[in-house]
Amino acid sequence: MFPAATDGTWQQGTAASSGRRWVVVVAAVAVLVVVAGAVALGLRVLSNATSSTPSVAATGTSASIDTLAIGACYRLASEDRTADSIGDVDVVDCTTPHDGQVYAQVPLDFTDFPGDAQLSSAADSACSAQDAVVLDQGMRGIDTISTTWYAPLEADWADSEHVATCVVESDDTDGLTRSWTVGASA
Repeated sequence: MFPAATDGTWQQGTAASSGRRWVVVVAAVAVLVVVAGAVALGLRVLSNATSSTPSVAATGTSASIDTLAIGACYRLASEDRTADSIGDVDVVDCTTPHDGQVYAQVPLDFTDFPGDAQLSSAADSACSAQDAVVLDQGMRGIDTISTTWYAPLEADWADSEHVATCVVESDDTDGLTRSWTVGASA
């Protein structure tokens, strides 16, 4: 506190003192802006990776790939193993042999079908951004394991959610026998 003047009033601090307060206020506001931006970016990445549209299909059921929850494992029908598109998949426990696992659902921000090339580019970019965040990086040295994505076909675009389902799949006929998402037990 500043000393009281002889007439009982309080005197104001010097200009240098109020200048320092101004610097402290500006610095505090700058820190809050940076923290708020980081939180907003983190929430956007998290919401992109964990879209609320997929449902949890029970193990032992068949479901469309875009309805599987993050972390769900599946087996492909034999005719879908070499096809460019797939039908329903069989949902299985991740500790049993399986062909793939969903690791993210990312929105595709197009109102109208953008064409195959633009859709492919957008899905590749969106899923690649999730790879390092949610996948166990130990899979990188295994030649039979790769990442890919599934998205609605042009014929289904108007009737479907506009999301890419990001998956890790095995080219090996023995399949995967564990979860490859971060934090899953080996």
